[in-house]
Amino acid sequence: MPLDNGARQKRFVLLAYPPGCPFHFHAMPNQFIEVLADIPFPTDERKMHVVSGVLELTGQDESGIFYRLKAASPS
Repeated sequence: MPLDNGARQKRFVLLAYPPGCPFHFHAMPNQFIEVLADIPFPTDERKMHVVSGVLELTGQDESGIFYRLKAASPS
């Protein structure tokens, strides 16, 4: 799920299931990963991409995010 406008993203979230799915409640913090890329790369909600990077467990981050993938790039 992109967080900014545009076809190329440096920051987005990977969700356990599609947003707005009528069969799931709101995503809990442990059900998504914030992705931070050094170089923007194309994202498309309809395609499955493999993304690699450095996984960080944030713990008690003030944003409520548990997991963050830094230096991400498409594989």
